[in-house]
Amino acid sequence: MRIRSDHLLVSLFIVGAGIGSVAQSAGAGTPIEASYDTPAIDLWNYPFNSTRGFKPDADTFSALGQELFPNCLGNGQDCTFDQRDSQTLVGFDTGADIPAGLSVCQYVITSAALEIATATANAFVYDSTYDTWETYLGGAEDGDGRPVELYGVGYRGTDSMGTPWSSANYFEGTFQSPGPPILPSGTPMSDARFVFPTDFAGGIARDISNNVRDMFDPSPFAIGQAAGVSPGALVPVDTQFTFTLDVQNPDVQNYLAENLRDGRIRLMLSSLQPAVSDGGPGSGAFASWICKEASFSEGFHARFAITVELLPPSDANGDGAVNFADVTSVLANWLNSGAPGILGDADCNGSVEFGDVTAVLSDWLASAPMAP
Repeated sequence: MRIRSDHLLVSLFIVGAGIGSVAQSAGAGTPIEASYDTPAIDLWNYPFNSTRGFKPDADTFSALGQELFPNCLGNGQDCTFDQRDSQTLVGFDTGADIPAGLSVCQYVITSAALEIATATANAFVYDSTYDTWETYLGGAEDGDGRPVELYGVGYRGTDSMGTPWSSANYFEGTFQSPGPPILPSGTPMSDARFVFPTDFAGGIARDISNNVRDMFDPSPFAIGQAAGVSPGALVPVDTQFTFTLDVQNPDVQNYLAENLRDGRIRLMLSSLQPAVSDGGPGSGAFASWICKEASFSEGFHARFAITVELLPPSDANGDGAVNFADVTSVLANWLNSGAPGILGDADCNGSVEFGDVTAVLSDWLASAPMAP
């Protein structure tokens, strides 16, 4: 049965009159500005990393041109490597500053940035712009350098108890007790590591570790920028790189909102800069990053800042109030679908229908949550 939207709107005005005033409720809460000077986790996400959490630096490089390594462990079996072979995982726990457990549609991230400093001197050439996958067909080398990119983090596989890996249980180890393995036991292989970089395209945590092989361009959350270093120049040690996340990208916005809901931000540094190789194609012109385990690392290891506004539940138009304007938004976007939080999507399920009307009425004049 189809219901004309004008009849539905009249009915809702009548119902609404019995619920409360038509006056605007308070807007979105005061923006929460949170900054983190030390990461909760920073580790070298590399198949041959035995430290898994207590190394003073972590690299980002590729295996382009050397994805297959015959008899890599001396046991007759071959290894296959992800093209984005060496990655750096960083993370920050946010639940003490930003309420966790809300609907993802209640988080509006207005800014987010990661800073981290280089651990080596003049090891690679600075490139401040994205390079498309076709530019890597001849290999990782490029006289103008290769960029360092920032992505979200995806998970696959389970721990020894059968619990799927996630930000809740993938932890950083210590010298006495190394963290979780990078790969399942056995021969190193591509497309298998438990944590991987993702651009969260369409809300899906796709692995972008082999985008040249798979012939697509991912959408980085950010490209590293180094103030005071000219593109094409060698990068000095202790150079601060800033990754300003593109919060206008809906995929980045949704990824960060899901992370805030869980109380943990996790990000992955990745690059297709060339690795070192004996007689192979790699020159070793890649970046290394200072981790918190390094001596005198304060101000050089990963730091993160984020600003977020909190919305009331069922705020269909995102204006910080739940009232007749949200009813209008539902009707104006009737039967639209897309990512959770599209205009009119009061119940945050990615579609606009009767459930959104019910959600608006249930949360009529609700207020935005407060910071902890």
